[in-house]
Amino acid sequence: MLSKKIGIDLGTSTVLVYVKGEGIVVNEPALMATDERGARVLAVGRAASELLGRGGKARAIRPVRDGDGVDYDAVGAMVQHLIGRIVGRQRIFRPDVMLSVPSMVTGVERRAVLEATMHAGAKSAYLIDKPMAAAIGARVPVATTDGILVVNLGAGSTDVAAIAHGEMLALESIRIGGDSLDRAIEEAVASTHGVRLPPGEAERLKVATGSATVPAAETSFEVTAAAADGRNLQLRVSGSEVQAAIHTPLLAIASALQRVIAQVGEDRRPSLQRNGAVLTGGGAMLRGIAEFLASHGGIPARVARDPQSCVAVGTGMALDNLQVIRRGQHYIT
Repeated sequence: MLSKKIGIDLGTSTVLVYVKGEGIVVNEPALMATDERGARVLAVGRAASELLGRGGKARAIRPVRDGDGVDYDAVGAMVQHLIGRIVGRQRIFRPDVMLSVPSMVTGVERRAVLEATMHAGAKSAYLIDKPMAAAIGARVPVATTDGILVVNLGAGSTDVAAIAHGEMLALESIRIGGDSLDRAIEEAVASTHGVRLPPGEAERLKVATGSATVPAAETSFEVTAAAADGRNLQLRVSGSEVQAAIHTPLLAIASALQRVIAQVGEDRRPSLQRNGAVLTGGGAMLRGIAEFLASHGGIPARVARDPQSCVAVGTGMALDNLQVIRRGQHYIT
């Protein structure tokens, strides 16, 4: 078969592309740089980030905003660029493309994304909800499982779903994700130390010392901060401070998990308790997150292997198992 099968996870902060037989071939910022009017795309992904970092008059555009808002024109432009990068300019054999979408995207919005994908050069276009793609990418046997929970922790939002026999029994999407944790850290540092963290420093703190549970041993990390008079200074922040800062948004994620469990019928709950929850997305790499959700959600939890890639991999794998997608009528061929 000469046509490629491409799965695209277009997130708030990152775009990942999976090609059947090749694996993940793109892992870059979900960002485009255009001219001032937004009429011409100057760069995409990492190149766009570098261009915007140099200043100038380029305009930054993110196809997915705040976890679930979709800019259809931007989606089409980015998908067109990605297809061109993977297939080449000739496009004699157009690819089959599957995109993951936030669960709360409406039918009208789904149709617009499908049409944008076809216009971008796909032979056929399909959509799959992120939690279902995440489960497939985490190697959950979604067609045969009698009940499992999936928690996809993205940058802009978190999706929690209960899945059994190929269908989502219950679903909740909340606008709390990795970006929310970063903002909580920024606010805590400003309140405690009276300084402002520049962009990216809160995320560095989270990665270096962040933990969902109380750290077994105290750690600290030095970051750059801006004082009230504009001077840059070096500030050392402890892991305990970071853990306390992100506690409230993490509780909101645990509450969403509890609500999804409550929505599932009594007959399915023993299966959920037995199979537990699988955690995917970049947020699943936070230290102690599985233990935190198990403790507050009252259900076993584990982090998927390579959690950040699960949605992209599952999106690509779903192209070989289309009956679930076709049942939802979210496709164009």
